[in-house]
Amino acid sequence: MSIEKLELVSIAGDLPQLNEAITACLQSKVFHIENAAKLLGSTEDSGSVHSGTNPYAEPLKALLELDLRQIKIDPNGKPLPAEFTPEQILSETERISGKLKAVREETESVRKQVTDYESAAIHLKNLQRAELDLGDLTKCKHILYRFGRMPEENVQKLDFYSDSGFIFQDYHTAHEYVWGFYFATKDRILSADAIMKGLLFERYELPSDLSGTPEEALANLQIKLTEQKARLAELEKEESSILSTEEEQLAKMYRFAKYESEVYKLRSQCILMKDKFSLMGYVPASEKERFKQIINKVPELSVTYEAPWADSKVQPPVRLKNGWFSKPFSMFVEMYGLPNYSGYNPTTFVAITYTLLFGIMFGDLGQGIVLALIGLFLEKKKGFALGGIMARIGVSSAIFGTLYGSVFGFEEALDPFWEKTGIPFLPLKAMENTNVIIFGAVGLGAAIIIISMLINIIVKFRRRNFEESVFGSNGIAGLLFFISVLLLIGGIVTGKQLIPKGAAVAVIVVTLLLMFFREPLGHFMAHKRYESEGIADFFASNFFECFEFLIGYTSNTISFIRVGGFVFSHAGLMGVVMTLADMIGGDHKSWITVVIGNLFVMCLEGLIVGIQVLRLEFYEIFSRCYDGDGKPFTPISVSFDDFSEMKQSEQTAKA
Repeated sequence: MSIEKLELVSIAGDLPQLNEAITACLQSKVFHIENAAKLLGSTEDSGSVHSGTNPYAEPLKALLELDLRQIKIDPNGKPLPAEFTPEQILSETERISGKLKAVREETESVRKQVTDYESAAIHLKNLQRAELDLGDLTKCKHILYRFGRMPEENVQKLDFYSDSGFIFQDYHTAHEYVWGFYFATKDRILSADAIMKGLLFERYELPSDLSGTPEEALANLQIKLTEQKARLAELEKEESSILSTEEEQLAKMYRFAKYESEVYKLRSQCILMKDKFSLMGYVPASEKERFKQIINKVPELSVTYEAPWADSKVQPPVRLKNGWFSKPFSMFVEMYGLPNYSGYNPTTFVAITYTLLFGIMFGDLGQGIVLALIGLFLEKKKGFALGGIMARIGVSSAIFGTLYGSVFGFEEALDPFWEKTGIPFLPLKAMENTNVIIFGAVGLGAAIIIISMLINIIVKFRRRNFEESVFGSNGIAGLLFFISVLLLIGGIVTGKQLIPKGAAVAVIVVTLLLMFFREPLGHFMAHKRYESEGIADFFASNFFECFEFLIGYTSNTISFIRVGGFVFSHAGLMGVVMTLADMIGGDHKSWITVVIGNLFVMCLEGLIVGIQVLRLEFYEIFSRCYDGDGKPFTPISVSFDDFSEMKQSEQTAKA
């Protein structure tokens, strides 16, 4: 298909109407804004102006600081018509923040207490056998202690520090760590800390209100932990109650502040001249009338429509226009890069070649049908673009699987059908037709490369790039060279020359010379002056580039042998599955083996084949005829975050 035609829209009016004009463009959902100063080629900073500070930036920040994750906000809804001044939003936010402040401060304190108690409970379990009184430790005035653990292997090293003025007492050993205390006087504690740190001692703080033996302290700690958790639940419920009461007002203010803030940001793309403004952007030609109806509702605006400027330094954006079959494959084109607005849309070519190559490499009637059904489900029920691709390549796999006579790995299942049709070369058994598969894969690759070159020639001719379209390695000279080499090699292999060897060699030599001198010849055709850096540099650089062209033709063509290789790979893997099923026996276990084997092959080889075909598309096809230097058509819009979904995602990540 093609690239959708756009129209450049220029909107001008009085400055007070600017926000209303931007709002209309937002409501249309088809307006791609461009920086008017850059589009007009202005180099002055005054051409593109932020009209002061965004008045809604601070209110929006204040709202977000309230933590709106408990507020339900429809991300697809429209902003409410109610108006708030920035001062009103700040005032309301401050009021609600005041109601939440005391609750949140206590919540944070209790939450920290719960964390400390939980950590202490874990550590106290390592001291349950000890008979010491933890309360006495905290009452000591002249002796200080540290609690923690150290690697078991380092305990013996303490003998070297017997005269350092501290004592280490161990109480429990687990997982190659020794748990215990070390004691020192106040004047020796810092040196003891340094020594123990060198011995990889990990210190843990115990709550100061512990008393009794570790076992008694642990029991008391569990009671306190339960009480604090109950208090935390009460505080969270109280916070939720406040937010629930203010939810409607908060949602209104957030939506309005976010919308107005985004509108204000878009003002930076306009040109402001005293009391006038100029706003520019692109609209699809197919949506022009609908856009007119919306923008014309803003009074006293001057709106003009024209074709995108060919001589502008700012590229027009690109929106692909694809049919039903090729539409899902646009995701592959976007992965590589969108075409230039003056280029061509390769999605249909990608859809055809990808579907064809995948079907050849993954040919199985049963597996293809299953793949197509899964893809159809993902596309229709889940809305996955990849599902649409799976549905199409699944059908292709089923078609080629029928030609191969393979159904879930049973290579003889379709033999009776083909015997009735009387077609002698079908089914095309992979292991019995190795030459046909290999040479067919190379031939198919050569045909795809030739088509890619033809596309490149047409595109480059449109751009009047004669160096690439006529004399380049993917231009007319390269095409004639490639076809001549193929005919020459084909004649040698088959013994039947389609053209005389002398003629083929002459074409090869002439086209090589044309590619060698492509730069001066291209400049001559374009009536441009060619300036060389020097004869020696010219001959050296072009010699190596032509040598690179030769290597590229060879490697690109041979690369398609992998298409035939995966035909054998698929047949071989399914052969292994059938052999395992036969070894197990004829009962239900063999059928389980066949089912599991088919699922394994579908997942593993299906993924690998999909990646390999994509590699062929990008490296062997796109590299010859496609640039991918365009930018996407992105209509301006305002998105509202669904904070409840963000909270759910964060909880899932933590889990």
